[in-house]
Amino acid sequence: MDYLLTSENFENSVNTINGPYIIKFGSKTCGPCNTMAPVLEKFREINPQVKLFEIDTDQSPELASHFEIRSVPTIHICEGREILYSFHGLTPLRDIEYVINNINDPHFREHGEFNMQQVKKTYYFEAGILILFCIFLASFIYLS
Repeated sequence: MDYLLTSENFENSVNTINGPYIIKFGSKTCGPCNTMAPVLEKFREINPQVKLFEIDTDQSPELASHFEIRSVPTIHICEGREILYSFHGLTPLRDIEYVINNINDPHFREHGEFNMQQVKKTYYFEAGILILFCIFLASFIYLS
């Protein structure tokens, strides 16, 4: 992590950042929080321009209360004084990267959610299996 945030250094730390940054809420005794550590380290290697902060909810319960943290790990992606997106629980690296890479999407900025394109399902595979089954069944009946 880039920095451990506490009540004493929170204001000075986040007021100096331009662009998005990540705050991970967790605890040293939390298994899932410890599982997220390598994921966030990998994210930091790939995205060194994005600041990563950590708040230990046991050491800074007032910050956890301020952010209404109900479970850990919780990851907030913030910009300025605003929380743009949150993850709760174990989160894959690809999900965090998707949000960071698409943080300036106009639809997201306006609605607070991503506009996922719906993929139309085709049934070519299922039709192929059905045709093969019919051929197999017909040859089985013919040979009997």
